[in-house]
Order: sequence, then C-alpha cells, then structure tokens
Amino acid sequence: MKVICIDARFWGIGDTGIGRYTENLIDNLPTANNIRLILLVSAKAVTEPKLEKFEKYVIYNHPYSIASFIETHLALFKIKPDLFHATNLSVPVLWPGKIVVTIHDLIKHYSRGLANTTRHPAVYWLKYLEYLILVRLAIFRAAHIIVPANYWKDILIGKYKLDPQKVSVTYEGVFNLRG
Repeated sequence: MKVICIDARFWGIGDTGIGRYTENLIDNLPTANNIRLILLVSAKAVTEPKLEKFEKYVIYNHPYSIASFIETHLALFKIKPDLFHATNLSVPVLWPGKIVVTIHDLIKHYSRGLANTTRHPAVYWLKYLEYLILVRLAIFRAAHIIVPANYWKDILIGKYKLDPQKVSVTYEGVFNLRG
C-alpha cells in the first residue's frame, strides 16, 4: 500500500489562499483502496469536520518556524510516506523521500523592498534572504512542482532553468459553493 502525506497545516478560508487551495485539493482527491492518505494538520484543524475521514498527524508549531521544520521532519521519518505534497514553500528539505511542492507565486521576487514591510530594514532583508533560499531549496528538492498558471510555470522554468516536464499547471479557482 502506498502512503501519501499532504501538508494541510494551512486549511480553509481562515488561512487565505493556501488554506483554500489545500481545502479544495483534499475535497477533490480521488480515492483508491491501495493508498493510505495522512494529513499533517495544525492543532486548530485537527477537529475540522471535513477532515474527519482522514488519518491525521498534528504539527503544533507555525509552518514557517524552525520548530516546525524539525517537527515536520520527525513526523515524516515516523510516517515514512512514499510521497509528500508540500502545499506551500515549507518543504522538508532534509527528508530523503519524494516531494511534490505547490508554488503559488513568486510575488516576493518582484515586490520587494522596505516599502513592503513594517520591520526594521535589517530584519526585513534577512527574512527576504531566507525566503529566496527557501524557494531555491523547494524548487531543487522537489521531484515535481505544481503551479496555478502558465505564467508562473514560464517564470520558474526561465529563472531556475528547469525541465518543463518538472512543472505542471493546475488551476486553483474551482470549488463547490454548495458543499
């Protein structure tokens, strides 16, 4: 039996775009008897009714923290999935298994500078450098990358010299208003 683990720590409208994407992704997953699906969830999402039918592993720290980085790696070494889907840039780069990452955009590559922050300039530029490193690690660590539009696919391929076969477009705009 194959084990797939999905990062669902950002879940639902409360977690804006990534949360909505994750909710729609999980809502529309096909089911298969030979696949065991395990979701990494935050403590607040563990009781989410829509996630009731899924096996869950709780990650207690914020996805972009060092503590979460360690906690996520420990979870994956325990779960040992055949595939991990990172629904955001928080990629467990030290975990040796197969990773698929969704990169929603690269806006921070193009909208940068002190006009975009309330932080001290030194803090802002350190965090920006951390973001650039995180993006590069996610891109080169991933076995496959999912993006929401051909625009971002073209940007990724051009900027990072990727094989076009490594990047797939899946549009994020569809969800069931009645569900």
